[in-house]
Amino acid sequence: MGEKHQIPSIVNAIDKSRLKLIISENYLNFAPEYMSFLGEWITGTYKAFNDADKYIILGYLFRKTVSFYYENYIKVSYEDFYRTDHFDIEKINIVEIAKALGIPKETTRRKVTELEKAGVLKKKGKHLTIDKTAIKLVEPINTMKNLTSVFYLIYKICLNENLIKKEITKEMITNAMKSNLTYTWYHYYKFIFCWLYNWKKFFNNDTEKFIIWCIPMLHRANKMKLDKKNPNINISSWRSVIEKIETQGINTMSLSDITGIPRPTVTRKLKTLILNKHLFIDKNKLIHPGDQGKYKAEMYNIQNNALNEFSDFTSKIFNQIILK
Repeated sequence: MGEKHQIPSIVNAIDKSRLKLIISENYLNFAPEYMSFLGEWITGTYKAFNDADKYIILGYLFRKTVSFYYENYIKVSYEDFYRTDHFDIEKINIVEIAKALGIPKETTRRKVTELEKAGVLKKKGKHLTIDKTAIKLVEPINTMKNLTSVFYLIYKICLNENLIKKEITKEMITNAMKSNLTYTWYHYYKFIFCWLYNWKKFFNNDTEKFIIWCIPMLHRANKMKLDKKNPNINISSWRSVIEKIETQGINTMSLSDITGIPRPTVTRKLKTLILNKHLFIDKNKLIHPGDQGKYKAEMYNIQNNALNEFSDFTSKIFNQIILK
């Protein structure tokens, strides 16, 4: 008799609806790390080319390649993917990219041309390739590290809530993501581009404005981390508490330094953000989060949708470990 092989039982899989509830009900336990991960990613988009939309376009093309591998059941590990000196991408459709990213068509065309002139995108016969230097730009070293930290905090919550019984280490989470990078990155980009698209749309497709708004919000969120009293605070209570937290504020120069966005641009974008009460400026010319006024419901809806997408992404990673 040959050795019996068992396939993983779906009984052990993560209950997605319960995971979403647990994440929502224990938001403060991982919110600072979750927001810092997102904040680091969005500010990093500008610094790569001094142009956030160029980086986002490159990320979108990278996502298309990852999606092709995923949809055709091609498994590629982290090491193999980033060992290559280039990878091919599908023929560029300017209209598709512009629509998907909320960037005007002619702006998209110009930025793609600039990426080609810079040698980031290279023509190879009738196809385009992304150069190794560009691969390094999208290599998710910090993102992988930050994701592992967030997932591990959520795992600890799930362990406490008896949703997960298996012992999981940070190393196991990282290895699960790296061993099948195409699967991981497919679901990661599904989350991050949904999050980005909704926020960009909220800020009239102005990526720089969104980036600038993020910084004072992160500063306030980090202060709440030091002041937490109830470890099980849910997302609704978190919003209520964080709105009352006072911050020291941040000046225009610091906003420019942190984001990499030129100071004149920061000053110009701040005018609209302050006018719409997304931010406010005090008598010392320091910037603080605003009360958001009539936009609260819409902003909360974006946050909720993002958290639902992130819950789905989390379940995919946990199942890779639990069902192995």
